[in-house]
Amino acid sequence: MMINLKVALASTTAFVAAGTFALAEGEPITLGHLSPHTGAYSHFGPHFDGATDFALGFVNENPPLGRPIKAIHADFAALGEGQTARRLVESEGVDILYNAAHAYESYRDWIIDYIAENGRPMMPSVHAGSQKQEYGGTPAEPLFRGSPMDTAQATAVALYAQSLGAESVVIVASEDAGMQMSQDAAAEAAALLGMEVMATIDIQTEQTSYRSEIARANGMQPDAMIVFSQAEEGGIMIKNAAEMGMSATWLGEPNWLADELPRTATMGAMNTQDGIYIVGYSHMEGPAWDFFKSNWEASEYADLSPAGDSYTMQMYDIVNMTALAIEAAGTTDAREWAQHVREVAMAPGTKVYTYQEGIEALRNGQDIDYEGVTGSYDYNDTGVVSGQFAAFSWLSTTEWEKVDDINGSEVLDLNSRLTINPS
Repeated sequence: MMINLKVALASTTAFVAAGTFALAEGEPITLGHLSPHTGAYSHFGPHFDGATDFALGFVNENPPLGRPIKAIHADFAALGEGQTARRLVESEGVDILYNAAHAYESYRDWIIDYIAENGRPMMPSVHAGSQKQEYGGTPAEPLFRGSPMDTAQATAVALYAQSLGAESVVIVASEDAGMQMSQDAAAEAAALLGMEVMATIDIQTEQTSYRSEIARANGMQPDAMIVFSQAEEGGIMIKNAAEMGMSATWLGEPNWLADELPRTATMGAMNTQDGIYIVGYSHMEGPAWDFFKSNWEASEYADLSPAGDSYTMQMYDIVNMTALAIEAAGTTDAREWAQHVREVAMAPGTKVYTYQEGIEALRNGQDIDYEGVTGSYDYNDTGVVSGQFAAFSWLSTTEWEKVDDINGSEVLDLNSRLTINPS
């Protein structure tokens, strides 16, 4: 397995390098990881780094083109995502800019021009579902998503609210681009499903109390509260609601699977509510899941998240897909790589369920179809990927369980009808 070589570089953005090279030859391929280590999302930094390093451990046992992939984990919170991306690309010279997120549009024009002139970087991202769906998927803009559009996840929330019998909802969202887009999508989806959207309420990140917002929502008596926020913010809202004597059905988004939610809310407060469900992405049963789950739970990273955490699974899959497409392309030129992503990720081809199966098949001259932990890795023409959806619930401050599957075909059908998704 992988030996971590953590070396802090002299930088105000706290760069950390990690990799495994004992079994590999050739000049490393560099992956610049936009990862939060300070600010409101800092608790995700170690988790995201560990999930990435876990996947690279398998890749670097038999790396693409005989070149190990070296990760540079860069905290983007200090200087901002755009400035950190520029430093990774221009100063560090990374071949892969990994996990472009909510601020991608602010540096999109620059990076498209840079790729046209320099042939790098490739841009796989599990966070790019927050961006407009017409972005990416081409040699000119090699942005490929590792999770479905945020609007699809928001649509799944609305569908699940309806399945619980909700006829009216209040939708709350943090004031950042991705959460706001999810709020708009959920509101439109709920209306299409015939539910009354009683109000949409915006909240500011890092407030210490949301009493006024919760009181306003409580006064409307909705059948369900749909919330798009970080876990700690959700925990504060639920705790405020319990203290005010409110009992509601809550539907949160994947960030609510972080243990900051039950630790902040307390299980005592959560148990006073009618129900608290987190609608997010799920795994597909099969050989990919079996291999991933057993290895994750036996690894040094297991304490970072359950194996079924959506980010952990998606990062594993997209690292595998990225490396397999590099091998298929025969180069790290991002423009060429983009033309081989669908070749390794989609039918036709031999089904492969791990990176090792895929790399061996490619080197034997076979076409492959990567079937990941999160299911079929099918892309449309702008780099939007398919996915599995489910509802989860917390059992304790350290354990959650899947309580329902959500029909993916219904999600995709409803999401395609949203006007918020530009064509």
